[in-house]
Amino acid sequence: MYPSNKERTSGRLPEQGGDVIIAPMMNYPGPALSQWYAIHTKPHQEFAVSEMLHGRGVETYLPTLRAVNKRTRGGRGEKPFFANYLFARLDLSEIALSSLNWSPGVNRVVEFGGRPAVVPEEVISWLRDRLQRENQQDYLQGLPLRSGDRLRIAKGPLREMEAIFERRLSAKARALVLVEMLGRLTSVQVELRDLERR
Repeated sequence: MYPSNKERTSGRLPEQGGDVIIAPMMNYPGPALSQWYAIHTKPHQEFAVSEMLHGRGVETYLPTLRAVNKRTRGGRGEKPFFANYLFARLDLSEIALSSLNWSPGVNRVVEFGGRPAVVPEEVISWLRDRLQRENQQDYLQGLPLRSGDRLRIAKGPLREMEAIFERRLSAKARALVLVEMLGRLTSVQVELRDLERR
């Protein structure tokens, strides 16, 4: 679905978790400039469009979040932060706007006031920094996991036991937790997907 009238006039992009103004958009200032633009894709085509544009020599930025407990399309370990959106650095004096709008998986380049809307470099930098920090955290059921969080083991031989989260184990989908056994806390490894919040 195309951006709403509110999005077109306010310079908003749909952000996961709410409609938040991330920075004002600027109208396309003229030819011979390489600028960032927002590309609105068809559903679940963000990665395909990014790869397609990259194959055409276009620099892209697809903001993603790490997906720990959900199986994503294509077996990827990440999911788009903005559903159906990515960014591309383009010189519209060299690449025809129509060729982008008719590319496979693309709905259109986002416009404001009838012109392609430039996304300031500061917005891209802000997004990169924010998502880098977000992706360094561990998540369970959509909420950040922190050392000391009290959880419950939902599956496996330790099912129904309470556990205290210690840390994620490397890049694996496993965690180190503390459980009470024989009157003392013992460290055990469990699958992240086998944990649930109390």
